[in-house]
Amino acid sequence: TGLHSICPSPRNLKDHHLLRIAQSGGFVSIAYFKPAICGDNALESIITQIKYVRDLVGIDHVALGSDYDGAVSVPFDTSKLVHITDGLLKNGFSEQEIFKIMGGNA
Repeated sequence: TGLHSICPSPRNLKDHHLLRIAQSGGFVSIAYFKPAICGDNALESIITQIKYVRDLVGIDHVALGSDYDGAVSVPFDTSKLVHITDGLLKNGFSEQEIFKIMGGNA
């Protein structure tokens, strides 16, 4: 999914949704497709949304939501996931935080 605070779309979650999901022990998976993340640079948009969730409800409540099921077009395939890892490191995420985002929370 995407975040309404960053990308105002009817399909994206608002902050009160994020808070309730976190309170229940759940997590949100950040999508890769443009209508969910907005912005011209998909990688930057994904990282911005991940940071937002981490800062609002904590690192235990965010993961990747690739949508590789073919339902939507995404800007890159799995061979480019290293760019997300690199972008997260450059934005100050620890290796433990990245582990959680990349599947540890799922």
